[in-house]
Amino acid sequence: PIATPSSAASASPDPAAFGRFHALVIGNNTYRHLDRLETAINDARAIGDVLRTHYAFEVRLLTDATRADIVEVLDEYRSRLEPADNLLIYYAGHGWLDPEADKGFWLPVDAQQDKRTQWVSNDTVRDALRALKAKHVLVVADSCFSGALTRGAAPRAGRSSDYLLRMSRLKARQVLSSGGLEPVADSTGGGHSPFAMALLETLKGNPGVLDATSLFTELRRPVALRSDQVPQFADIRLAGHEGGDFLFVRRK
Repeated sequence: PIATPSSAASASPDPAAFGRFHALVIGNNTYRHLDRLETAINDARAIGDVLRTHYAFEVRLLTDATRADIVEVLDEYRSRLEPADNLLIYYAGHGWLDPEADKGFWLPVDAQQDKRTQWVSNDTVRDALRALKAKHVLVVADSCFSGALTRGAAPRAGRSSDYLLRMSRLKARQVLSSGGLEPVADSTGGGHSPFAMALLETLKGNPGVLDATSLFTELRRPVALRSDQVPQFADIRLAGHEGGDFLFVRRK
């Protein structure tokens, strides 16, 4: 049986019924030209472990990744993912919003301030998602100004009892960010960022099938209470979204 997304699933379906699950997990601490971060790598490793052990994801972990590392692995997924596959991309590291160009960027470990040569723009990420054959793709970004990727679209409201079944069939391109157009906290104690801590707690506490929309609803308040940031969630425009929703299927 498949539960409605507003309640926990009473039984855990076989993840294989929803296709293969992949995760690209990126954590950057040791910046060469920018301030170092404290928890990004620890967050990435913990997220990767939960996805692998609880949700049967095939996890690719990148730590202290350069721009070339990120772009090359995205190209690799483009060549090998199939239409029934699911891909989660988690990024923890520095981010930047260029107010004059009105564009957001991820800053890899080789990024330099005021030199965009090694930056990864939201447009680059969006173009990569559009080219992927995978059915469901969710970007989870824990970085400053990560909400720049969410603007211009909003999550749906209202669901029927067959929501998960319908969402599993429709193509999805979505983003869940740790904040909007503001700096976000690297750590408030406990070895994780406020966003990563809430994400880990929610994923560990899910007993069945959890859709990305419900994931956002569950972690938004804890993050806002622990920090001065408010997570954002949206469908990604111009990336091939067709109304689906990313699903986390707990391993039996």
